[in-house]
Amino acid sequence: MIAIKLGGSVITDKEKDSHFNKRITYRLAEEIASAGKKALIVHGAGSFGHPQAKRYRLNEGFVDKKRQVEGISLTHFSVRVLNLKVMEALRHAGIPAVSIPPFPFIDESFIEKAKVAVKDGLVPVTFGDVMLDGNVSIISGDILMEIFAREFEVERAIFVTNVDGIYEDPLRKETLIRECTVKELEKVFFKGNAGADVTSGMAGKVKSIKEIAYSGVEVDVINGRKPGRLKDAINGIVAGTRVRKNE
Repeated sequence: MIAIKLGGSVITDKEKDSHFNKRITYRLAEEIASAGKKALIVHGAGSFGHPQAKRYRLNEGFVDKKRQVEGISLTHFSVRVLNLKVMEALRHAGIPAVSIPPFPFIDESFIEKAKVAVKDGLVPVTFGDVMLDGNVSIISGDILMEIFAREFEVERAIFVTNVDGIYEDPLRKETLIRECTVKELEKVFFKGNAGADVTSGMAGKVKSIKEIAYSGVEVDVINGRKPGRLKDAINGIVAGTRVRKNE
């Protein structure tokens, strides 16, 4: 079974609020379908969630609850709209996808729903969303990938991004890391790259990749804007970065 994260930077245009990259998403859905492997699918929120969550400071917890209640509703609504668009693309490709939202919080029932879906031959699809667990927070698609990798017998986790893989210097996009162990990734990537802001969000993704690889699951990071790369990665051929557990 393959766990696939369709990054928000690929399926949406992060420079425009709530802009769906339909052509790219439909092509990625076709690549998943044509590869013919069992899959678990996660997608990011992109411009359907991040601008709204930032505007209402949802990642800071309740700091202005009266105002943030509107932000919670708006952000959740927006990511559900994106989810329906992704579901439409998957259904169009012939994938028997079912949506399993993480809202309002992740518990055993979330995992159980996904497991029942897989058992019955369906493809679970979840996504980054707002969390309410006594406070307000955001759960990212990267964390959901960690959960899927931990709870299912996943042979490979694929992160579909808008870059060719993990670079030693994410800002300059110099020196693509083709293949490495978790330990090698820590030495190279985090050297001089402190914090998610510096690396445009890649640092947080790499932390999730590390957790998944540590569990023994091979992780591939590829560029979803380049046709054929997702299908190849599903079939074990990666044109990007491959991260494996330490030898």
